[in-house]
Amino acid sequence: MQQAGLSFEVKPATGEEIITSNIPQEVVKELSFQKAAEIFAQETGSKVKRDEIIFLSDKILQELSVNGNFDKKSSDKFGNFSEGDIQSPVVIGADTVVSYKQKILGKPKDKDDARNMISGIQGDKHEVYTGVTVLWKQDDKVHSLVFAEETLVFVYPMTDEQIEGYISTDEPYDKAGAYGIQGMFGVYVKGIHGDYNNVVGLPIARLYQALMNYNLV
Repeated sequence: MQQAGLSFEVKPATGEEIITSNIPQEVVKELSFQKAAEIFAQETGSKVKRDEIIFLSDKILQELSVNGNFDKKSSDKFGNFSEGDIQSPVVIGADTVVSYKQKILGKPKDKDDARNMISGIQGDKHEVYTGVTVLWKQDDKVHSLVFAEETLVFVYPMTDEQIEGYISTDEPYDKAGAYGIQGMFGVYVKGIHGDYNNVVGLPIARLYQALMNYNLV
């Protein structure tokens, strides 16, 4: 968010995570919504449920990413566009998972878990998904924008010694997939296809474009 020049405050969500899907894109959208809804309730005193708010369709975001621009006229095709005053803080929730061979890799529980994750992804490719939810109140209604971003990551082969050396650091244990691309693990990343910042944990470019096109920045 600093990269985008936006003022913000970080507030961790502590509520129970409820997952109803095994599809990575849907999982991260669910979890990002739960995080955003928890903080939105703290900030506004209003609890929100998915069936009680106005959703801006993923079709809008797909059109935005394809065309590179978006205006009110095109949004009217999908409805629910508003130009009224913002009546609450704009709350953003995000959640990231790594998916390898259709298995979701969260944060490792212990060293053995981290070893298994790194041993799996080394010498191969995997996907990183970040779900993002934006919640705000406008025209006396709660609006939500929800999307998931995917990045492919390719990892060099690693020796057992390299794996043991890496998991002996503190770096893997608070990160999905047991690694941080921006840290020591970066020397083992052969390349990516997609947004680097998405692997770090927030697809800031796509998020900023969405915020800008809905007059939230």
